[in-house]
Amino acid sequence: MYINNDNQLVIPNDIRAFLEGLLDDTNMSTLDSQVREEMIKELFARLDNYMTSSIVENLKEEDMEEFIKMGSEGKGKEEIEKFITDKIPNAQEVFSQAMIDFRDMYLGNVAVARNAPPATNDGSASENETLDPQKVN
Repeated sequence: MYINNDNQLVIPNDIRAFLEGLLDDTNMSTLDSQVREEMIKELFARLDNYMTSSIVENLKEEDMEEFIKMGSEGKGKEEIEKFITDKIPNAQEVFSQAMIDFRDMYLGNVAVARNAPPATNDGSASENETLDPQKVN
């Protein structure tokens, strides 16, 4: 759906700005341009999957099969968007909420990863990590 005639991934400008903002919000703005672009592509794939799941959650059961068929047949972006807006009356709200939820989830996951105790070579917690006795059990 986001592949051009040269078989290159094309990320819409508004989505790219959203994803770049996510990286900026995680203080990953100092990455070199190649790493940053790869992260944008990875985030775009995740966002696309998340948005698709939001669409699926909001479609009526009888519309699901047609939506899946459209995707497998490689229907154009405009045709798919028209189908979605025809079948989901509040589609814009669904998309907006999905983007907010995706942002919150991503930023939350980054915060958790940054606060995780360092792992040792065997994948267990660091030897220097102390256990809180109230958290054991």
